[in-house]
Amino acid sequence: MNYPANRPRSAISIDAERLWSRHMEMADIGAIDGTGSCRLAMSAEDAQARALLASWCKKAGLDVHVDGAGNMFAVRPGSDPRRLPVASGSHLDTQPHGGRFDGISGVLAALEVIETLNDQGIETAAPLAVVNWTNEEGVRYAPGLLGSAWYAGLLDDEALDRVKAADGTPFRQEARERGWLGDGAEKFPLGAFLELHIEQGPILEQEGLQVGIVTSVQGLRWLDVEVRGTDAHAGTTPLDQRQDALLASARMLVALNEIGRRYGSSARVSVGQLRTATDGPSTIVGHASFVVDIRHPDADTLERLSRECAAACAATGKASGCEVDISDRIAVPPTVFHDTCIEALERGAEEQGFSYRRMASGALHDAANVAKVAPTAMIFVPCRDGVSHNVKEYASPEDLAAGTNVLLHALLTLAR
Repeated sequence: MNYPANRPRSAISIDAERLWSRHMEMADIGAIDGTGSCRLAMSAEDAQARALLASWCKKAGLDVHVDGAGNMFAVRPGSDPRRLPVASGSHLDTQPHGGRFDGISGVLAALEVIETLNDQGIETAAPLAVVNWTNEEGVRYAPGLLGSAWYAGLLDDEALDRVKAADGTPFRQEARERGWLGDGAEKFPLGAFLELHIEQGPILEQEGLQVGIVTSVQGLRWLDVEVRGTDAHAGTTPLDQRQDALLASARMLVALNEIGRRYGSSARVSVGQLRTATDGPSTIVGHASFVVDIRHPDADTLERLSRECAAACAATGKASGCEVDISDRIAVPPTVFHDTCIEALERGAEEQGFSYRRMASGALHDAANVAKVAPTAMIFVPCRDGVSHNVKEYASPEDLAAGTNVLLHALLTLAR
């Protein structure tokens, strides 16, 4: 790697103003509610955002490639043709009422690193690449993390061919019509991957830290719970003679919350969706269903937690005079990131004098899929009040610059 004469590596810094202006320009595409963004995967807005990113990448001298799942790779050559590319990025698609930073910051940070190296005349041995993964959010097309799942071999071509939007539009058909589908099943080679992302939680802000070095992504289990009681009249059925599926479900939700709390601060147990077969104000509910979202960074603990949650639902249903069926819908094991990538990020934070801590990610990210096929790690930057998937989502220019400077030095370490 060639550095400018008399220029120590720690003195190299990204252009914070350029990084911020890129965020604001990208936010104009699909802008909603003043500070929000709506760019669903392979929508017209997503296609426009991809075109803007491609234009910036080409202006920076990068070659843009698109694979069979619509993932974008913009490549800066290295001096050693034997080296695999070292990449960084995230996603440009958003939630329907999303913000300006979730995913977008990781893509723009990766581009800013390369533009900084161009400005400084720094050549790396390994090629560098900016990546935009397709359909991370999973709003129009399921599953989420679609592009990285295909890339990592978790979703094959036949399964990708079956993916359709709610209106029946096949994913690959729309991606092709938008101009963002490559040919064939060939995968872009990666020697390592780093993903910058807003934390989407309150820990860094509360602890006054500039950077989070993400060592793992916690595992996820979803339990489908169906509760069957008896429909009845609210005015004529005595309280002690009811099989109230909604009341039984409410008791289960309380029990689930108490279980999660007993497992400590790393545990997450949530119910965000509760459905009833009837919604009349004068009816005793005979059928209810909900999904239990369970997360933990330790695989064995996640398994114990899931079993205890299922047992609590079964016992509570029986005590309430209801029948309960419990089944697994999703089981995603925890992902542990690569030591070399983690150490490169820590070194970058220390060289720049940024305060940081190691932490696990509570949310799933494309990096968790990529980690199955290449050395991977993540870096978090604080977001105000921990708010994300919300038009009020905000990361400051200073925090974005700090995280991107850490990313810059970590990529230099990996690509040397």
